[in-house]
Amino acid sequence: MKKILIIALSLMLPLCTIAQKKGFKLVEKSGEKPEWVGMGSVKGFIIVQSDKPTLEEVKADAMQKVRTEIAASVATNVMRTVNSYTQKTVENGEANTNATMSIESTSKIAKMPAIQGVSITKADVYHELYKNKKTGEQYYNMYVKYPFSQFDLVELVTAYEKHEQEIDEKIKGFEDGLDNVENVEQVDDAIVALGALCKEIGTDDARYFAVEGLVNRYIAVYDNIIMEIVSNVPEKLTIKLVYNGKTITTSQKPRVKSNCASQFNVKANGDNIVICYNSEYCYEQDDNFVEVSFRFGSKYVKEKAFFKMK
Repeated sequence: MKKILIIALSLMLPLCTIAQKKGFKLVEKSGEKPEWVGMGSVKGFIIVQSDKPTLEEVKADAMQKVRTEIAASVATNVMRTVNSYTQKTVENGEANTNATMSIESTSKIAKMPAIQGVSITKADVYHELYKNKKTGEQYYNMYVKYPFSQFDLVELVTAYEKHEQEIDEKIKGFEDGLDNVENVEQVDDAIVALGALCKEIGTDDARYFAVEGLVNRYIAVYDNIIMEIVSNVPEKLTIKLVYNGKTITTSQKPRVKSNCASQFNVKANGDNIVICYNSEYCYEQDDNFVEVSFRFGSKYVKEKAFFKMK
């Protein structure tokens, strides 16, 4: 997968000292006001400001602003070529995969564990408390100076691209897996894993609909599984499951019923399923049968095998 990396640390917009709200007076400050408070930018740092009614709220809001700034810097430095696995063209007998250029969104990148783990303990912090004596209201005005160097940016861009490449490889693996279905549980697992992947990447990801399409294609496998009778002799029925012309297996035991037979014993024998039964209550003149059924997803696969008495 081609990727383009543009290393350019995004410095923040000019930050002005926020004017004191009318009717409020400064009653407390965390220390001597640092010289960086109110500065537009400082090389190698992110500076943000927040004001909220409580200290906990202002800390949380300030750090969220730091994370958003970091995510925006990463986003502007990441462009990827994304394969569209659900849209293919065929030219001269060869299938071609389409590709689209994706510029990653800030909200998506902000979900990275490395960014979510950004902590105020690494920052320089200064805050002031303002109160309105008439109304009893108060608010905290906080400034945060968080270290974020060129090296930090490159490290995050690299980590993000590695994670995205792993997702691309997963999608490609599931795409290839459709041509190599060996058992029903492989389909079950793929549907669950792809559903989780849809939630992980979100609808703003260019690959979301490709993954959603793969989910539907795996579900369609259930619709194309058929049951074939290998042999049908008195008190012993042998069947197999077939998909796309090939035998597939399942760890699931079928449901078996009959209009007269009883004491069913179901066992796997290689790729086949052998069903033994007691037919002592069956009569020659009746249409005696054994019905075998599986449920795969929301699809039922059934086969009714008629048998003659000894």
